[in-house]
Amino acid sequence: MIDAIASGVGGLISAGIGAYSAAQERKAAQKRRDAANQYLTAWQNEAQKILDESSANRVSMSNPSDVATYQQMKASYDPSAYVYEPEKFDKSAYSVEDYLNPQREAILKDVADTVQHTAAGAGLGHSSGAVSAMVREAMAKDESLYDKAYERMIGERSFDYGAYTDYINQQQKKLDTMRQGQLDKMNMLRSDITFDQQSMDADTQNRLSLGNSIANSRAQLV
Repeated sequence: MIDAIASGVGGLISAGIGAYSAAQERKAAQKRRDAANQYLTAWQNEAQKILDESSANRVSMSNPSDVATYQQMKASYDPSAYVYEPEKFDKSAYSVEDYLNPQREAILKDVADTVQHTAAGAGLGHSSGAVSAMVREAMAKDESLYDKAYERMIGERSFDYGAYTDYINQQQKKLDTMRQGQLDKMNMLRSDITFDQQSMDADTQNRLSLGNSIANSRAQLV
């Protein structure tokens, strides 16, 4: 009987000691969790402070109106607006008659008079041979005058066409410069907007990562 009582008392003492040890372990574990929570809270606050300061000091390359400006420029951009369309060069404005020697009739008369005088000196007078000679000489001289007039016309027309072509090229270069300026402005706006968007996305991602990290760490303490 005494042995049984002693055994029972020993069991109670052992159970009591075990319960006490378990209670102490729970207290110790809770202290560790509390300390870990305090560390996590301090770390979260510090990290949050760093993120807030980084966000506050973030350099913005654009402003809210830039997005609307870029969208408007992109929607209204028309490549055909930067192509110079000149009027067709009018070749019909050039006529050989306008370049003929103004003394053409007098020159042809002089040719005829010279041939007639020569024929008269030779005793041919108004013979058919003399008339034929006058016609040939007049036609040859007239053809020569026409050829020279044609050359002058072609020369002036070529000069005018070259000047007109240069003018067209200059106007197209102006439009090319305007077009490139428009594209450059659009590209700068897009680059600035993209930079700011990426900065904001990075800030958001950092805050989400911090939140997830804290949540996972606290979950492991439960």
